[in-house]
Formats: sequence, C-alpha cells, structure tokens
Amino acid sequence: MSTPQSNPEINPQPDSTQPVRSANSNTSAQAAPTQAMPQIPTQQFPQTLDAVYQAVKDSLMHSPSFVLGTADDVAKTVTLTSRIDGAPYAVHINAGPQGGAVVQFVPQGHSGANLQMESTIFFGELNRALMMRQMNLSNPQNPDIQQTWAPQSTGSGAPGSSKKASPWVLYISIAALVVSVIALILLIVLTSKTGAWLVWVLGIVSLALSGFSLYAALALDKNVLNRILSGVAVGVSVLAIILGCVNLPKESTAAQVKAPASSASSEPSSSASSNDNSNGAADANQKDEQNNSAEEQNQASVAGGLDEIVAGIEKDMQTSADAILAKKTEAEGKLGDTLDSYKSNESALTDWYAFVASESKTVYGKVTDSSIKYMQTLSQKASADKYLDADALLDDFYKTVYEDAFEGYYDDIYDTAYEDVYDKYYDGVLEDRPENMEYSEWSDLRSAAYKAWSDSKSDFYSEWSDMKSAVYTLYSDVNSDVWNDRYDFAKAIERFQKKTAQFKTAQ
Repeated sequence: MSTPQSNPEINPQPDSTQPVRSANSNTSAQAAPTQAMPQIPTQQFPQTLDAVYQAVKDSLMHSPSFVLGTADDVAKTVTLTSRIDGAPYAVHINAGPQGGAVVQFVPQGHSGANLQMESTIFFGELNRALMMRQMNLSNPQNPDIQQTWAPQSTGSGAPGSSKKASPWVLYISIAALVVSVIALILLIVLTSKTGAWLVWVLGIVSLALSGFSLYAALALDKNVLNRILSGVAVGVSVLAIILGCVNLPKESTAAQVKAPASSASSEPSSSASSNDNSNGAADANQKDEQNNSAEEQNQASVAGGLDEIVAGIEKDMQTSADAILAKKTEAEGKLGDTLDSYKSNESALTDWYAFVASESKTVYGKVTDSSIKYMQTLSQKASADKYLDADALLDDFYKTVYEDAFEGYYDDIYDTAYEDVYDKYYDGVLEDRPENMEYSEWSDLRSAAYKAWSDSKSDFYSEWSDMKSAVYTLYSDVNSDVWNDRYDFAKAIERFQKKTAQFKTAQ
C-alpha cells in the first residue's frame, strides 16, 4: 500500500535493477547493510525500522531538494527524484545487525554525477525529520516512545539527566510579581482618571510578563518556588485588569430639574402657578416623546441605508462566486473525462484559472467602493446625531462583510472549486498513464497540471487574505475613532484605499 503524497509530483518508474527486500525475511534484512556496494551511501540510525521509515517519508514530503515518488510500506522502500538534475534514486530502510535501522541511498539506472552531494543533503534532511518527530512524539507518560533523533552516542553521559535550575527564571518570576502588584495599584487609583488605555497597556503587559514567567517555571525550571511566585503574579495581573475595567469612567447622566415657581402671597395665585407647572410638565413630556419617536425613526433610517450597503457587498461576493462556479462547470464540459479530451482542451482549465483571478479582483474593487461608502455615511450620520449607536452598526459591518461574506467566498472557491478540480483531473483523469502514451509525455502533462493548479490556488488565497486584512484594518481604525468620540474617518479611509489600490487599478 502506498502512502498519499503531501506534495504531489510525478511518480517515477522504479528501476528493475533496484534491490528488493522481502517483508518476511529477517535474515536478508539484517544482511543488507553489510552487503551494500561501496559507492552506495549508507547511514545507521538508532531508531526502530518503522520510525526511520516514517521519518524518511516525512522528510521527502516537505523536502525542497527531492520529489517523493512511491513508498512501499511493506518492503520499507521509497523512490524519489532529485530537483537538481532529475536523477532517480531509491531509499532502502533495513533492520540493523546491532539494532536500529540502516538507510541506503541507491541511484537508479546510473551512479549519479551528484550522488555524494545529494546523499549528504538527503541524510541531513532525514536527521532533521527524526529530530522533529522526536520533539512531536515525546511524552513522559508513554513508555513506548524511547527513541531519540540523534545517532547513538558513545559518550559516558547519562541520558535524561536533569538540568540545573536556571536562576533567571526566579528573577523573571520576582519581576513579574512586582510588576503585577504595581499594575494593580495603578489601575485601582488611576483608571477612573486616565481611561481605558491604561487597562490595556499596563494590564496586558503585566499579564504577558507573568504568563511567560509561569510558562518558564512550569516547562523550563520546574522549581516549586518559581511556580508559586509566577502563579501569584498571574492572579494579581488578572485581578488588576478586572478592577481596572470596573473603575473605567462612566458617562454622567444628570437630569435637569426645573426650580418651582416662587409662591405668591395669596392662595389663588399659588394654585394658578401649580396648574401652570402641571401644564408645562405635560407639554415637556409630550415634546420628549415626539423627540424620542423622531430619533428612533432617524436611527432606523440610518441603519436601513447602511444595511443596504452591507447587503450589497454580500450579494456582490456571492454573485462572483456563482460566476466562477458556472465557469468551472463550462470548462469541465470541454475537458471531458478522458486523458485525450483533457489534452485537446487543456486551455479550458487555464482559462478558468485566469477567470478566477480577474473576477476576484473585480469583486474586491466593488467591496472597496462599498466599504468606503459605508464608512463615509456612518461618519456623516454619527457627526450629526450624537445618540447614534455607531458601535452596533460597526459590529453589523464586521459580521456581515468580514465574517460571513469573505468566509463564504473562501469556502465556495478555495475549499470547494479548487479541490474539485484537483480530484477530478490530477487525481482522476491524469492519475494513470495510458499504455499508448510515452512516460515523459504523461509526466510533463501531469506536472504542468499540478503547477498551474497550485499557482492559481496560491494566488487566490494571497489576494483574498490581503483584501480581508484590509477590511479588518478599516473596521479596527474606525472602531478606535468611535471609541474616542471622533467621527471623521478620513484617515482610516485613506489607509484603506492604499491597502486596496491593487484591486482598484485592476478594474
């Protein structure tokens, strides 16, 4: 059974002259390292046969120097191709005569002009893969994991010996505790005067320092005193942030109270004054109700206009996604389900890649215009009406555009359309070589298909990420202005225009 390839490329044909090892023959497996030809680079590792075999596959799946071909899980044999000169090689992993595993780097078909250099590169990548595998799999509670990444050491040092406690961890813990106590005092005393910025600056700095000290005490030094100091520092930092938020200045809402009219000397005039006050209070209440009603209508009108803008953004992105999917269906009809039809109409797929790029740039330009219009409208309305709930309107923009519209576009194109193309053609139509087609022709065709697909998908993600990041920056900048009661969003809009200029010029 062959393992799936992480970086799919062409599967080179295995050479008929390469050595084959039986999965059930322990004697031949142990004799293989001692019978290796002098020109075949060989290296022994202390890990188990399966661990080394898995590390070989892991290193080749992410190798910048080699392309993984096939992997035989039974015979523990892997084929690969050099990215330098295209030379094919085979890697045989056999059980060592003294334990561990022996890895052979065998050229296929010829000795290989760069054999020594490429074998050095291969064994270097394999050592790194073994190191990373050990780091990822190390777990003191699992007695089955006892391998190390490095070759067996002949030194006398005892493995697993504990390190001497690091004094700097204690110093960090003490410093974190001092900073957290200072932060607690300042946030209690000064937050009501300075505002929220002190909470986020001093409180977060204190929490970050104490959190790092706790990590160092738990993972690096493992000293009980350091753990106690760091834990107390974390608790004090959290308490400081909570009390700072509690002490944030609140808006004063003092009600205006009219002074009663001075009483007259006679009883009738006092009664008349009382009636006048009652009528005035009734009129004032009626006016307040009218003002509140007008204010609510104005709020609804503003929200309705802004809702139309964000709904338009969502509709534009969905329309573009539908157009791209329709274009994909059209291309699939031309490509057909056979290799011959794919070969004859290969341009239909490259045309679809180009359409994805152009359509995405176009819709990102529309999103840019609509987002600017949204923020300009919000700026005008918030400046004219101080009671406008700008925070809630900004939250609607964030959820509808940043979260829903962009994530939906990503799911439709990146996660669905591109994966369908890969499965249908690279892993489908182009998977098996026809008997009447030369290996080199089939290999070139399949390589070109993968490269075009990978480049287009990577470009799509890069532009989608840039545009989504620009939208988030616009939201964050405007939200900061609203927090500080500034409703002129010109600087935030100008920054947004610079970040999205590439999509505007593309239209």
